[in-house]
Amino acid sequence: MENIVGICPCGSQKLYHECCEPIILKKRLAKTAEELMRSRYSAFVQNAMEHIQSTHDPSTRNDLDMEGNQAWSERAKWKGLEIIKTEAGTENDSEGTVEFIASYEMDGEPQKHHELSFFKKIKDKWYFIDGKNLSVATFQREQPKIGRNDPCSCGSGKKYKKCCG
Repeated sequence: MENIVGICPCGSQKLYHECCEPIILKKRLAKTAEELMRSRYSAFVQNAMEHIQSTHDPSTRNDLDMEGNQAWSERAKWKGLEIIKTEAGTENDSEGTVEFIASYEMDGEPQKHHELSFFKKIKDKWYFIDGKNLSVATFQREQPKIGRNDPCSCGSGKKYKKCCG
């Protein structure tokens, strides 16, 4: 686990030692689902897999692919976390969701992980229950693309590349 000095990687704009570090080091519990989400992101940045495992749903923790998570965490160059939306998950709630986009590079290629995460509080401690991947839908054309040598669609009779293209 690397030592982070300065601003927390979770994007809160707080200092790391005042933000996610106390949660990752088990000095305090996350107060909200979003706070747990942010600490889990920071744990991936640091490759702190113990935190990922200990904050995962106890009933499915044994199914967690820790080797896969660790390999992903180590190979990725983490670029930032954007919280899109949080529903419930406050100190007074027992369940909540957090939609987020985690940006990273993998083998030099920019990547985005867009997810809706589900959290539940069990005996005053927040846990990650499950996540739904929200990948961006690929744009599909309804009509074929006009080729550069096709007649222009404006009706001029010229080739598309010599007219409107």
